[in-house]
Amino acid sequence: MALTKAFFEDYYRTYNSENPEALAALYADDVVFNSAQGTSHGRDAILQTYRYLIETFEDRMTPESILIDGNHAAVEITDVFTAREDVPDFMGASLKKGEKLTLKLCGLYTVKDNRITQATIYAR
Repeated sequence: MALTKAFFEDYYRTYNSENPEALAALYADDVVFNSAQGTSHGRDAILQTYRYLIETFEDRMTPESILIDGNHAAVEITDVFTAREDVPDFMGASLKKGEKLTLKLCGLYTVKDNRITQATIYAR
């Protein structure tokens, strides 16, 4: 099955739903995830980070553009974090409850059998 923009629209909708079990279905067991926080290996490691994020923030990712090339994709993302509690240090920022941090990101993805096998997220 060919990779489509709809896959990523569904992925970000699922991410924003704050449902770890639904999100888990979109990752391969051995997914590798690279970001400013380092490299995570495996679905369980990614979901552990995701659970922390949704406990600490309302985290809303919006895909701005999605480019597909075979089983690879590049996605420009606006990510808005709203602190659910005071956060003394998140990516170098201190946030009070209710404050927002907006990041402009790019995600590079590899997908096989409708599951993300590799992802790299970086600031744009």
